[in-house]
Amino acid sequence: MRLKWLQNKLTFVIIPEANGSVMRVKMSRGGLYSALLGVILLLGTASYLYGVYFHSAAAAQLTEARVNDQTSRLVQDLSNKNKTIDHLQNEVFQLSRQAAEVRSQMEQMKQLEQELKKLTSMKDIQTDSGSDAAVEVVQTTGGMGGPAHPVTMHQMNTLVHSANANYIALKQEIAELQARWTQSKQSILAKQDQLQRIPSLWPTHTKTITSAFGYRKDPFTDKLSFHRGIDIAGKMNDPIYASAKGTAITVGYDKFHGHNIVIDHGNGVRTWYMHLNSILVESGDRIEPGQQIGKLGTSGRSTGPHLHYEILHNGKSTDPKPYLPNQ
Repeated sequence: MRLKWLQNKLTFVIIPEANGSVMRVKMSRGGLYSALLGVILLLGTASYLYGVYFHSAAAAQLTEARVNDQTSRLVQDLSNKNKTIDHLQNEVFQLSRQAAEVRSQMEQMKQLEQELKKLTSMKDIQTDSGSDAAVEVVQTTGGMGGPAHPVTMHQMNTLVHSANANYIALKQEIAELQARWTQSKQSILAKQDQLQRIPSLWPTHTKTITSAFGYRKDPFTDKLSFHRGIDIAGKMNDPIYASAKGTAITVGYDKFHGHNIVIDHGNGVRTWYMHLNSILVESGDRIEPGQQIGKLGTSGRSTGPHLHYEILHNGKSTDPKPYLPNQ
């Protein structure tokens, strides 16, 4: 009975516009239901596929967002590591430059040490490095081993900062030592200059004193007189030397002293060279110890070739003999 009902025909009349012919479509009830069922299945399948596509697209977008986020993090991490590497490279470069500065300062200190040794003839100066012995790393052919432990960025940063701190401390120590050595050099030079200004050299090759400092019989009058210097024998034109460092302040001639030179050595000390045959310096000249300043003669009030040599301290004549080396 039901099958017969499904087989009953249904007629659909399609009426077009005014000029069109009428169309009749006959369809069984079963065909109609089958068509409706097909449409429903098609719509359901399309809805299912659309849902799957929608969820798949959402999942793909979520995955893409996660990938993009991870990529951004990796890029940021890489950028940070690159910055860290650049920073460490700059630190290494800075340490290399600082090491060059230390080497340069050490060379200057060695040069200063050589100058001090020349000035004082002292032995090598030993510096206090804060330890009893130097540590030396030697490349040998012996065995080496042990597990490898990679250095982390934190350890590398710590190492760089430690090296930089050590460099700053070492640089300060070198600067202090260099300052002390420079001060010592200046003190030695000052002391050396003072020593060079003491009239402690013989002014002639010969060391024969013909008339000493003090009271004597005057060679012209045979009367007692005070001799304010010493007379040193010699030959005409023998070289006359400065007995110390100083400045020539008087260069001239008079009938008593003949051709004569006065040299100021500082600290109130002056030397006076008389009866010269000729003078080789001018007033204002800087004079070095042992420099030839004239030639021996017999000018002025003199009985024969000799050098009258005086030492004055604060304007008062003093015996030159104690200043001169032993004959």
